Amino acid sequence: MKNWKLIVIAALTIGLATACDSPEEAEAEPAEETAELEVEEEAEETEEEGATAEADEYPTEPIVGELAPNFTLVDENGESHTLSDYRGQTVVLEWFNIPCPYVVRHYEAQTFSNLIEEFHDETELTWLAIDTTWDNTPEDTLEWKAETAEIRDHDYPVLQDPSGEVGRLYNARTTPHMFVIDEDGILQYMGGIDDDKRGREDEPTNYVHGALTSMIAGEEVDPSEAEPYGCTVKYEES
Repeated sequence: MKNWKLIVIAALTIGLATACDSPEEAEAEPAEETAELEVEEEAEETEEEGATAEADEYPTEPIVGELAPNFTLVDENGESHTLSDYRGQTVVLEWFNIPCPYVVRHYEAQTFSNLIEEFHDETELTWLAIDTTWDNTPEDTLEWKAETAEIRDHDYPVLQDPSGEVGRLYNARTTPHMFVIDEDGILQYMGGIDDDKRGREDEPTNYVHGALTSMIAGEEVDPSEAEPYGCTVKYEES
């Protein structure tokens, strides 16, 4: 009789222990993991949708008063630059070609260096040159930089665009061809650096200077467009 009671007690004890590990509790952990995975997947989908929406909002051509077309290029040192990463800063894009006499003239006159010197602190200015010359190489750019170090007070990246993809995106026509973008990513000016195509004026009207000055003062940029001049951009012939 005592043995039978012991067997019953043991069976009840085992039953209670098993009951504590109910199917609901046993399944709770996998259910939580499934819920976490679903949340992660939803977050990834939202992030992808956000990235797609952001990409869709960028225009495919330069239009004053709208977001500047976004792009990513590497510079002569292989460092990657994405325009949208500079949001919060004023960005000037300078289309560039090493042997172009118009480019050479402005570098010898330190046209670009003087602008950087004057506006860098006031606007947190980022200046990016872009070389769309089809046969230019990073080595060519590095050699040019070494040879012109004495006339360049500010060393900024020269982005490499031999495919011409970004040049065509911006309809870049000449070197130099200038684009001024505000801290919100809005294109405020595009065109020539100034009104002195032949380089004969003592005090030419510098359109980039005017654009930056107006932006700092919170005024409308005028003119917001001007005819670019210089050498034609050397796109690869198709």
